[in-house]
Amino acid sequence: MNNYSYESQYITKLFETNHQQFAEWFGYYNYDTLSTDGKKMLCNRASFDGRAITDEDTIELGYYHIETGEWCHIDTTDSFNWQQGAMLQWIPSKENWVAYNFSDKKQFKSALYNIETGEKKIIDFPIYGLTPDGRYSISLNYERSYWCRAYHYQPIQNPQYDVQVAEDDGVFLVDLEKNSVKRLISIQDIISVSAEKDFAGAKHWLEHIMVSPNGKRIAFLHRYTLGDGYRTRLMLSDIDGGNLQAIPGWNNFEWSHFGWQGDDAFAIYSVKRSNVMSAYSKSVQTNIGIKTKLVRFARKLIKPLLPNRMMKKIHTSESYYQYYVWEDAGFVLKADFNDPMFSIDGHPTFIGENYMLTDTYPNHDLYQCLLIYNVHTGNCLKLGDFYAPFKGNPASCDLHPKVSRDGQYVVVDTAHTGIHNMVVFKINWEKIKEVTQ
Repeated sequence: MNNYSYESQYITKLFETNHQQFAEWFGYYNYDTLSTDGKKMLCNRASFDGRAITDEDTIELGYYHIETGEWCHIDTTDSFNWQQGAMLQWIPSKENWVAYNFSDKKQFKSALYNIETGEKKIIDFPIYGLTPDGRYSISLNYERSYWCRAYHYQPIQNPQYDVQVAEDDGVFLVDLEKNSVKRLISIQDIISVSAEKDFAGAKHWLEHIMVSPNGKRIAFLHRYTLGDGYRTRLMLSDIDGGNLQAIPGWNNFEWSHFGWQGDDAFAIYSVKRSNVMSAYSKSVQTNIGIKTKLVRFARKLIKPLLPNRMMKKIHTSESYYQYYVWEDAGFVLKADFNDPMFSIDGHPTFIGENYMLTDTYPNHDLYQCLLIYNVHTGNCLKLGDFYAPFKGNPASCDLHPKVSRDGQYVVVDTAHTGIHNMVVFKINWEKIKEVTQ
């Protein structure tokens, strides 16, 4: 059995790292791994694979010349994870400049680096998503993230952030020109928006912050836990922190990955909670209490009393992408992208007004798919299948498809050979349009 395959009439392979001595990957979707001219590809490189990261580990940062396969070193860092790397990315509107995170073991920082001149500028706060003009980064508190479920780094493990609510947490704006940072939105303000009763006794944190393509808005996940699982709200605001709002309906869904389409529309992966599960969850949280031990005791007590057919309903769910559009003063649900191929969670990226590219987590056969979807016709096309041997491993490797700025190329991370590597594909739009329009 082949460990990966792709539909060559729709995408053409241009480059593959396939370096057996190193794990090589980029990380998250919706960030720039390819240079504007498409000739250079940023890459994280580790001398280990298939295990959890320790506070002593470091990796190399660099890029490949796609035409020649030449590797070029940029720096090393101790601040990275398997899902996002070191947030290494090209700085928009600034040719030959990249940004990435590191630490001095006391504080997380970021660096701006010119690959042509070697010029390097240190910023005293880590980056996350960059604004289109390359001047700012929207960011989160990585020290807080260590004590939550959120993606984090290992070198700094500050116990002051091991609390229910970190008082100085929130969304931050980093000025990359002035090397300054300010908090745009406090965690307290986020919690207070459409607050639920169980918020008061929960642990709260933020994840997955993303700037809209033209820099008008930001979106991020507000997550909280009572100690047994967690719930997710999608929050949005203007780029300056104003117009903060929670997208309604979150109580009825489990939400995960989202992707912007311009500044005024987005899609988010949604798993619909069954009526039985929603009522059961609400009862546990509001009537039984917020203490972790009581919640767990209640679940154990109630579960044996439910008939098998009801338990099946609890675990039965519908999953698909929900599509929201800005109208008047808020985002409104406009459509469900519910193709059967969307039965497994993925990472969506819009290409223009007509297409959404996404992937899936591994299925029962340990294969993950690369998909493209016409949002107007509802036609979905599978572009490839990739073997995922690290499913359940701390080093799990999602495809995280990354589309070039011109929409002509897609880069995926894959561990189909048993080690992380990257593949670059050229998109054959003429053929894709023939079968999806």
